[in-house]
Amino acid sequence: MKYQVSTSKTLEETYDALQKSISENKFGLQHTHNVHEKLKAKEVELGRRCLILDICQPHIAKEILDIDPSVSSILPCSISIYEDKGKTNICVVKPSFIFPQLNKDLKEVMQRVEKTIFKIIDEAA
Repeated sequence: MKYQVSTSKTLEETYDALQKSISENKFGLQHTHNVHEKLKAKEVELGRRCLILDICQPHIAKEILDIDPSVSSILPCSISIYEDKGKTNICVVKPSFIFPQLNKDLKEVMQRVEKTIFKIIDEAA
């Protein structure tokens, strides 16, 4: 259901490596959510650093939305980077698991997306 990789890199090094890998694989970084800072601003202490990167490949997004525009509610795809037990982890919920549950016609395109996202993560780790 999820794909997760641990790295010895710092959160910052991992973030930089992900940005590079996202671009090299012809995806775009739409936004980075700094979860621990957002919670801290609301006086909630997470106890670890956590970033969520929203990524997208416009041509693939169009292909997905042409099949089923209702899945726009779970786009773009998100990759998280978080610290846990002295390690930096990179994680994504498998698109091939989630999207076909909403529309079976998305299975093939999401398998292609997933292959690229796993490559992005592996290159960054």
